Amino acid sequence: MTLSRDSVGRICILLPRVYPQVTHSIPLLIIIGGDFLLNLEQFISDFEACIGFPYASPGTNDARGIDCSGMFVRAFRRQGASIYHGSNTIFRKYLARSGTIASAADLCPGMAVFKWKPVTPARFSDGLGDFCHIGLVTSVSPLRIVHASTEGMAVKADSKIGKWRYWGWLKDVAETSSINSADDSAVSTPSSASHLTLRTGSRGDSVRLLQTLLNRAGYELAVDGIFGTMTRCSVKGFQSERGLAVDGIVGKQTWAALEGGGA
Repeated sequence: MTLSRDSVGRICILLPRVYPQVTHSIPLLIIIGGDFLLNLEQFISDFEACIGFPYASPGTNDARGIDCSGMFVRAFRRQGASIYHGSNTIFRKYLARSGTIASAADLCPGMAVFKWKPVTPARFSDGLGDFCHIGLVTSVSPLRIVHASTEGMAVKADSKIGKWRYWGWLKDVAETSSINSADDSAVSTPSSASHLTLRTGSRGDSVRLLQTLLNRAGYELAVDGIFGTMTRCSVKGFQSERGLAVDGIVGKQTWAALEGGGA
């Protein structure tokens, strides 16, 4: 593993494409741009460990009592990080991307999910509504949504979509290719992928094209169609080399530079 900084001082962790020498498993905090990305497998495990905890709001965020957003506070804390205690604020300030849930095909392990009411709480003026309850998808086959529920007054796992209305990827939780998820059915074919804006969490053929172009520019990425930590590091490195804004987001200028030539 190698640590490197880009031209504006952001830290990237560079891992070899294949690393069979790693024979043990530990929670990993990946440092990107001065932020911590939480290990997804550990995050999911911490939610599953809460099954049966009594519901309490506000609770102590442990086995003595916990509420829905308190489960996120607990899981973040166990990896040395923090998050605001409140589902409305989590939806508005802590998500990298979000969308509505039509079916289980929209979900993948590690996603936060929300129940929703149309009336926006008075402390918010954005008109988005009330994201009144939050849980975590820990599995999609079979479906498991772990949350602290007032039904039964305990942490439980739902096996159906039910009233869950929105999904969201937390900015601070790393997506990995080791956990299977639904494919991104909305991605374009490679011929039109250059018109899409890609960022952490994007998936599909458009990301595969991005990874192929980055490899032609001298990077070493698995072409797996998942815009995760390594792809974001490589994008930032490429942007730095080409004098572009180093934000890890692949927009028109980055696509143009990628398609204009490699190394």
